[in-house]
Amino acid sequence: MIAVSNTTPLRYVIAIGHAYLFQEIFETVFVPGAVHAELTESGTPEKVRKEILSLPKWYEVRTVQNPAVPSFPVTLHRGEREAILLAESLRADVLLIDDQAGRGVALARNLPVSGTLGLVERADSIGLIGDFPKVIEELKGSGFFIGETLEQQLLGRYLKRKANK
Repeated sequence: MIAVSNTTPLRYVIAIGHAYLFQEIFETVFVPGAVHAELTESGTPEKVRKEILSLPKWYEVRTVQNPAVPSFPVTLHRGEREAILLAESLRADVLLIDDQAGRGVALARNLPVSGTLGLVERADSIGLIGDFPKVIEELKGSGFFIGETLEQQLLGRYLKRKANK
């Protein structure tokens, strides 16, 4: 399975020590240059920067051809625009993106999307995470925002998965 990722899913999953999920779930995670630049800038947590700068086997930076040419119906950051264009050009199985406007544009362009929480939930459903509620707490502790309603939905689905095992 091939994924293209925007900054946020990589940043938060790596920050909580679960970078291995990318290698376990995806053959390769492609990132556009703008996303790579965001992940390696000085404001990014050191743990994340170190992981990305080590260029893990599952991580590949790709240049996006003519990233400024297509117009998008909403204003998106450069990383989001490039991630959407890269996902289109590679015909990725999934675009990992959390930004709501970016997700909307990607869906309008018929791209399959998932976000940080979708990735973590999938990892739990295939047995890659031992304590899903703890991972949710770690994400929140790292600064990732999860609304109360969504958190309760995720935990409810987790309890159903656990009961069906």
